[in-house]
Amino acid sequence: MRGTTAPELEPISVSVPEATRLLGFRDSKSTLKLIHQGKIKARKTGRIFLVSYASLKRYVEG
Repeated sequence: MRGTTAPELEPISVSVPEATRLLGFRDSKSTLKLIHQGKIKARKTGRIFLVSYASLKRYVEG
């Protein structure tokens, strides 16, 4: 189909630096604090955290 664009797919998870950017924080410490407090969901995979995009949206929306 010409002239149509595919809908933007929402990510399942994002990295801590990307989550920090999306939340508008200056450094990752604030994001990591929210993870450790359980306010946003993340899963540790090896040495990195994968932050749930849905939990970021829920946190921001209140």
